[in-house]
This record gives sequence, structure tokens and C-alpha cells, in this order.
Amino acid sequence: MHPTHEDLLNAAMRVAERTGLDGLSVNEVTREAGVAKGTFYLHFADRDTLLVRLHQRFHDELLEGIVERTASLEPGADRAQARITAFLNGCRQQVAVRAILLQARSQPAIMSEVARRNSEAAALLLDDLIGRIEYPAETAVLLVAATAEVALNELQAGSDLPRLRAALFGLVPHPPNPTDS
Repeated sequence: MHPTHEDLLNAAMRVAERTGLDGLSVNEVTREAGVAKGTFYLHFADRDTLLVRLHQRFHDELLEGIVERTASLEPGADRAQARITAFLNGCRQQVAVRAILLQARSQPAIMSEVARRNSEAAALLLDDLIGRIEYPAETAVLLVAATAEVALNELQAGSDLPRLRAALFGLVPHPPNPTDS
């Protein structure tokens, strides 16, 4: 990735953290990055392309962290719960990014990217569900949707919502305990 491309993404995040999505203009981003407006267009077709790239970077970093933190766990309910927790914690650590992306969700380019990322996340959870529950693919999709909803509720409430997390974790199947008979 070209350094100027990253500089523009970083500048866009700083502007968005200060002004929200409404203040995230090409002019403000280029001013913040200290580059000419034409330089922006060498890296991004338009503002929507920038928003999609911010979304991609957020999810790339989040997914990388989730996979890294759960790599040593065996497939199953514990790993699924660890992955969900890592996602929620990652969202909490990057509240400004999540808030910006929440504001942008109604834009068609972002909606398409959200759908793609949700499919990737469901595929990641599928290994933890196969052979453990009926309808694992459908459950993976529902878990991703529920996790995203919890993250959005936490963001809007400005805090962790333990009750929602507990409800979400109630959806994650736990293997039967052999001592339970």
C-alpha cells in the first residue's frame, strides 16, 4: 500500500473522529493529510470509495486480531464465544470507526461491503458449529447478525451491555458435559 494512501485513510479517521461522517469531505481529508485534492483522486475514486476502504481496513484489522487471539483454541463453543468476545472488544476499542461506519451503513457501497464481511464472519464461525448443532450455516449467520446488533447497541448506549452479551452467549451452543446424565 502506498504511504500516501495510508496517510489519507489516517487523515480521514482523524477528521471523522472530530466531525462525524457529515464533516468527512474530500476537502477536509486532503487538508488534514497535507496533500492536494488531486492526490486524493489518485488513490480514491470518490468519498464513498474512501468510506468503503475505511470499513475494509477496520474489518481486516479486527478479523486479523480475532483469528490471532483464537488460533490456539479447538473448534467449538469456547472458540465461537472467544471470537464473538474479541469482535465486541475490537468494536469497543475503535468506537470512532464503528460510529462512522454505523452512520455510513445506509450508503449502498457500505451496505454491500457489510454484507460481504458478514458472510466472511459467518464462514469463520461455521467450523465451530458443524457437527454440534442442527443447521450450522443458518446459525452462524444468525450469530453474526446478533453480534453486530449487540455491538451497535453497545455503541449507541456508550457502554458494555452485559445483559445483551449474556443473551448472545446463550445462543452459542455448548457441547454436552459427559458428567451430565
